[in-house]
Amino acid sequence: MPAAVLEKMIAGLGSAWPAGVAVAICPPQSEPGDLYPVEEAAVSRAVTGRRAEFAGGRRAARRALAALGHPEVAIPMAEDRSPIWPEGIVGSVSHCDTACIAVVARQTDYMALGVDIEPFNPLPEDILPEIGLASELDAVGPDRRLAGRQLFSAKEAAYKAQYPLSRTLFGFDALRYDGAVRALRFARPVPPFAKGQTIPVSQWTGDGLCLSLSALSRT
Repeated sequence: MPAAVLEKMIAGLGSAWPAGVAVAICPPQSEPGDLYPVEEAAVSRAVTGRRAEFAGGRRAARRALAALGHPEVAIPMAEDRSPIWPEGIVGSVSHCDTACIAVVARQTDYMALGVDIEPFNPLPEDILPEIGLASELDAVGPDRRLAGRQLFSAKEAAYKAQYPLSRTLFGFDALRYDGAVRALRFARPVPPFAKGQTIPVSQWTGDGLCLSLSALSRT
C-alpha cells in the first residue's frame, strides 16, 4: 500500500530528514469517525473522497503532534482552507488517493513547513507549460513529463511553506527552478521574500511516489 511505501521511504532517509520535523502517515479514512466537531463541520458538504482524505490528514497531523509531545487537539480549517495549527507549532498536510502525510515542528525551530505527496507518474505534455519553463524542466531531468511531476510537487511544497509568511496567492510562474543551486527562486518579490531569493525544497522519489518537503529553518 502507498501509505506503507511512504513510511518505508521516510524511515530510510535517516539523517537526510530534517531534525526537529515530526512526520506521520495515514491512509485516507473511509470512516472518519474521530474528527472533532469543528473539523467535521469543515467537510460536512464535501464528497466522500475529500472527507476521507481530510480525515486521514487530520489523523496523521495528530500523530505527528504526539511525536513532538503535544497533546491531541482539533485542527480546524481556516477560510483559505489551510490547517490552523496549535500555538507554537508550524506544519503542513498533503495527500494523494491512497496516502496522507503531515509534518509539524516547533515554531522556535522552523518558520514554516510545506509538504507535498504525488504519484510519481508522467504528467500530460499539454500542461507542462503551466508548471514551468522548458529550461526548468530540462534542469530537473531528461524525461520532460516526469520532470514536470517533480517540478509540480516541488513548487507545491514551496508554495505551502511560503504562504503562512506572505499570505499571498500566486501561480507556478512566481517560482523558478535554479538547477545550479538545486532550489527554487522567487521570480518576483513576494514580501517578505525578495525577487531572486531561494526557497529550499528536498525531494525524494521511489516506488511510485514523489515526496517534496520545504522546511524554512530559523538557523
